[in-house]
Amino acid sequence: MASKGSSSKPTGTNSASKDAGFRNFKHFLESYGLRLTSPDDVEEGKAILRAMGYSV
Repeated sequence: MASKGSSSKPTGTNSASKDAGFRNFKHFLESYGLRLTSPDDVEEGKAILRAMGYSV
């Protein structure tokens, strides 16, 4: 967890998803119509998180 005063964002997929307001990465993917069981969908989800400013 980031220390107080730090402006860094979470780096893991679950942490980044939670920071973005979702329950977990699976919930995040599903909200975009993606599936956790598809490697291409997982990579697309990571690309979306990266575009949101997360280092995943």
